[in-house]
Amino acid sequence: MAIHLPKKHTTPISSKYEMLGLRDLPFPDGGFVDPYSTDPRTNGSIYAVSTAQSAITKFENLLIRPDDFPNRVRLAYLWSKGDSQSGRGVGKTALLRYFRQRINCDWGETEFNTRFSAVVVYVGFRSQVDRRYMEQLALSALVDVCKNGVLDASRAALRLSAIPEAKVEAILADDGEGTSGADNLLNDQVLQKHDVDPESLDEQVISTLISAGVEVPVAHPLAKGTFEDYLRAMRRDGALEPLYVPRDTKILDYSRTLLFNDIVRYLRAAGYGGGYLFIDDIENLVDQMARRERIEFAKEFGLCTVRPGYANTEYRFFSNVLTTHQQASLALATAWGDAGLAAIGRLDPTSPNSVELPFPSKEQAQGIIVAHLDYFRINQEEKGTIKPFTPDGIDALLEGQTVHPRATLSSAAKVVQFAVDKNHTVIDAGCVKAAGESTRQTTTPDFSEGIEGAI
Repeated sequence: MAIHLPKKHTTPISSKYEMLGLRDLPFPDGGFVDPYSTDPRTNGSIYAVSTAQSAITKFENLLIRPDDFPNRVRLAYLWSKGDSQSGRGVGKTALLRYFRQRINCDWGETEFNTRFSAVVVYVGFRSQVDRRYMEQLALSALVDVCKNGVLDASRAALRLSAIPEAKVEAILADDGEGTSGADNLLNDQVLQKHDVDPESLDEQVISTLISAGVEVPVAHPLAKGTFEDYLRAMRRDGALEPLYVPRDTKILDYSRTLLFNDIVRYLRAAGYGGGYLFIDDIENLVDQMARRERIEFAKEFGLCTVRPGYANTEYRFFSNVLTTHQQASLALATAWGDAGLAAIGRLDPTSPNSVELPFPSKEQAQGIIVAHLDYFRINQEEKGTIKPFTPDGIDALLEGQTVHPRATLSSAAKVVQFAVDKNHTVIDAGCVKAAGESTRQTTTPDFSEGIEGAI
């Protein structure tokens, strides 16, 4: 059979959403936020700050504190009212993504006025966890450490401190080997060009890390930029996800020590003043736990985050933010108290250290809609408007129920898709109503129909 080569398109592909003044469908049809996605509709890049301003302000006062960083809160809940259904999709993950981007874009240089650096490590669970709870939490954090760029940034900083000062300016200014600026610190060709031996440099970094308390077997891959390979080598399948694989759990045995001892000491040696552990959807850890398991998890979590025992607590490095719905937060708060940890730090939704993210008002929900529309507008002069919706169209979209961000965005996606399928250039109340009726009329085919006659 003859081979047909794929053809790359050389001209922009037109979008059917152009009739509405949009480059593409502006809303996620599912509404779920995935911080690792490249799609701005689902990774949290589109964020209407004004709709959560009160929560953002409280979060900043508790956890950012640029003028009082060492005394920031160590434990906090970001929660919403409801249970495992109604309490989801309110915008907690999107808010974490917003702060993660704010800090990690330049490692806190802007956030903390260039006085020190900080890092956000994100922990998330796509499904329920039913064993090795604290170990899987730590491994999820290690996976994010491998993804978010902090390892390379730290390695570059450590190399920079080991390079003779007289050679630094020329190395950073070199743009002849495909990299420039700080990226040159990880480019061995650039270093060799300026008479700096990369292997000797790595040995100096290893010595620095060992002096900082990093274990020798871990210091080597961190200094050489092979830490992810080091983690993968602990698994027979060479993978990092899924986090738990039966009879292949060596990596879980070491995950807590690696994160809360070695990585903390590595980041401190590189110049980071502290960080944040964003633990998203903690209910996926605690919902299936028995009471005894929940108390045991609380003890382990407390040991890693607030009680003496790890470098993380010795240096008060990570502040921990847990997101969940009200039902799960109360269950974990009870276990936290039963474990005798309430005197060290409160972990319950009623504490002053907790941030409630309420359901948005209709005006705030409209702000969320506009933020998504603005991101995909063709005509930038229309930014801030509700176009292609009409006033009665927006009212129809948001009327008659408590506004739930995930459900609202999903409904908006269906309405916009219906509008372009019907060649509408504006979306009014009639269009919204017709889209709703069209959705309700869609039925699941009865695959048993006709079987009786066939038999």
